[in-house]
Amino acid sequence: MLPKRNMRIGPGVVNLTIARGCPLPEEIYLIGMIVERPPPEGDMDSLGYIAPWVLGSVCAGIIAGFFLSRNRAPDPEAKLAEHERRVTLKVLLDLLKSIEQMNGHVECHNSEIRQTAEDVVNLRVSGEMDSVRQALLRQMASVLTSNVRLQNDLVCTRYRMEEQAQEIDEVRREARIDGLTKVANRKAFDEKLLLLLDDWRREGLPCVLILADLDHFKRINDAHGHQAGDRALEMVGQRLKQWVREGDFVGRYGGDEFAVLLPRTELAAGGEIAEMLCRRTADKASRVACRGEQVSVSLSIGVAAARKGDTLESLLQRADRALYRSKQLGRNQVQCEEPPVEEPQASKPDDEALLPSSRG
Repeated sequence: MLPKRNMRIGPGVVNLTIARGCPLPEEIYLIGMIVERPPPEGDMDSLGYIAPWVLGSVCAGIIAGFFLSRNRAPDPEAKLAEHERRVTLKVLLDLLKSIEQMNGHVECHNSEIRQTAEDVVNLRVSGEMDSVRQALLRQMASVLTSNVRLQNDLVCTRYRMEEQAQEIDEVRREARIDGLTKVANRKAFDEKLLLLLDDWRREGLPCVLILADLDHFKRINDAHGHQAGDRALEMVGQRLKQWVREGDFVGRYGGDEFAVLLPRTELAAGGEIAEMLCRRTADKASRVACRGEQVSVSLSIGVAAARKGDTLESLLQRADRALYRSKQLGRNQVQCEEPPVEEPQASKPDDEALLPSSRG
């Protein structure tokens, strides 16, 4: 009766029958060491537990966001950003699934190699066949080593992928934010306005554009320094963002001008909102503190609403004309666009004139 020695190969313990005095090939020890060693931190051996958790968390976040969003009115402002987030999320999910599948294939391959190694170890051979067996075991150990290295590389790739996805999202957000005022920049404004005009053309959803210019901005810079001017721009941008309704859009149009977009709003309601913004900006409580001084600020505002056949340029042009009138009339006030000029209707011909003359 030959003594039995326990040898760990893979997750289980395999009973190997080895003759007394017959040394166990070092490749077998290598296989056992590779399979049974404690996985290093971040090892891909735990991906089977990590990846489902990550996928489950992402899916749970999507479901929770869906149910929370049902309590809010749809916001056209987020259409483009939401589309980009979904594209990024889909790529991330696809990559995570691919990594999980790859890890499953590698682990299945490892299991087959371990089973084959067990069968090879149990073979009773001698002479040249023993040399063949040891060579075969060395090749198996080499393959297992390569697989472990591949799994470790997959873990690193997965972590880098998640970091890069976050960086891409941050860069995308920063590309649409004005660095000084922390409101949307001109690029984001153009995209938003195009979306609102598209909603107006397809669904008839009204929208209003407000252009606001900071009065006497050059005078603020000259009298109090550029730091005061920057502080005034920053304050106005943040206050506008704070005072508008949820779902409205505030962006820096350029220089000392701001743009406010009001979805689902008629011209009359947009004019009232513009009056509120103008009044609150000029209030004493909204003065800018700089070097111990209180710098007063005010806005000249022009308002225009989307019309049939409008383009981005035509709507901006009407709002800009209204803003110019506001400045010409003394600043610190709101002017709405002039009503459209109706084409005169052709007069109907007199019925009597259509009757044949009775005169001979």
